Amino acid sequence: MPERLGRRDGVWIYVRRRPESVSADVERRINIRISTGIRIADDKAGVKAARKAKQIEIDLEASWAAKAGQGARAAVLALDDARERARALDLPYKPIEDVVRESIDDIHRRLAALEVGDRRHDPATVAAAVGGVPLPVIKLSGLVDELAVAKKAMLAKYSEGQRRKWRNGKLRAIAVLIRVIGDKPIERISRDDALLYVDHWTERVVDGEVIADTANRNLTHITGAIAAVARRHRLPVDQVFQGLRLEGARSRPRPPFSSWWIVNRILAPGALDTMNDEERAALHVIINTGARPSEILNLREPRIVLNSNIPHIQLRPDARVLKTDHSHRDIPLVGIALEAMRRFPDGFPRYRDNGDAFSAAVNKFLEEHKLRETEQHVVYSFRHSFKDRLRQAEAPDELTDELMGHDTHKPKYGDGHGLHLKLRYLERISLAPGMEVLAPLVLVRRGRGNGAVWGL
Repeated sequence: MPERLGRRDGVWIYVRRRPESVSADVERRINIRISTGIRIADDKAGVKAARKAKQIEIDLEASWAAKAGQGARAAVLALDDARERARALDLPYKPIEDVVRESIDDIHRRLAALEVGDRRHDPATVAAAVGGVPLPVIKLSGLVDELAVAKKAMLAKYSEGQRRKWRNGKLRAIAVLIRVIGDKPIERISRDDALLYVDHWTERVVDGEVIADTANRNLTHITGAIAAVARRHRLPVDQVFQGLRLEGARSRPRPPFSSWWIVNRILAPGALDTMNDEERAALHVIINTGARPSEILNLREPRIVLNSNIPHIQLRPDARVLKTDHSHRDIPLVGIALEAMRRFPDGFPRYRDNGDAFSAAVNKFLEEHKLRETEQHVVYSFRHSFKDRLRQAEAPDELTDELMGHDTHKPKYGDGHGLHLKLRYLERISLAPGMEVLAPLVLVRRGRGNGAVWGL
């Protein structure tokens, strides 16, 4: 049995005792049992469950690290107060080790500021004037909390689900770093520490556990968080991770579903009957609009315009942030997409602000029902298929970019392409059950060695 896996009621569970290094204040459970959600009957060797258990472990350790680092907040708040008091006295705040290096005139100015009224009798004011509040010690375990404060203006625009996703990605990256180098203060992280972190990810890439893009994404989380927090608190932190991205990174390919496959497999009679109604309807909308799953799943009644000469959806940053500035757009509804939105005129509440759950559920359904054209095909592949069909219909590049929500890299004049022109092209490329579509041509290699030939 894979390490840290147990069985309970026919389901694989993650099993672990609380480590001695983790206090009861941080983790009250001594024996930890967390369901992986994977049935033993579906994964008898525990291969999938082991991967899920690893994800659970990363999240669990990130949670412990975050809770353990909460003590740093008091030091941070004390320093913020000292800086505010120093500004009120018209003095730049500096730690005392820097104050003693100032000129005699500058030191006299600090002392003179304390001679006014009763200021010298207030310990907080004295500390602010002469640098008596040390720089905060921010450990890796408290880094995400500090980053959330630094990014609060940005996060205020995010939906709850977006904030959760933003936080979890960084917690996972930091939990791995803590396992590799320990829970260090960020200003004490060295170049050697950074190289150890890169070596850890390099080994995982070589072993085929992750792709290079995943490793680089974790590096980006770390470098961005440290830089932002150090900048906010004026901490002397070296850029030890600079230039350490893994070379030769390749994104996991997301090939487009062929039109033939969508019509004859995905939309075949009965193919999606056991999929829940919201998943099936949302998938139909994605197929014929090319919109991102998250954009479709967060639509609400005011943005689903069905009583128009041209029914359409309006993709807007309502209580959440769109992926890019160019994602703000209108897309006509045709065929199965229009039928789906008529069935759900207020959108899809089950998956609202939870696009990851939708993608996971649909990808699992497609895999279990053998509806993936290849192992690389996922939900997002329907969006790539939509773009391919626009190309085949010879849609103008700017119109294609506008429908996809991409940057045209050109100055924008007017309101873009109107609904009538968009509708003309969407009617040409929309897919429907039973329509005739040519099967894709597949190249086959015949023969061996130098005598091999390729044919249809």
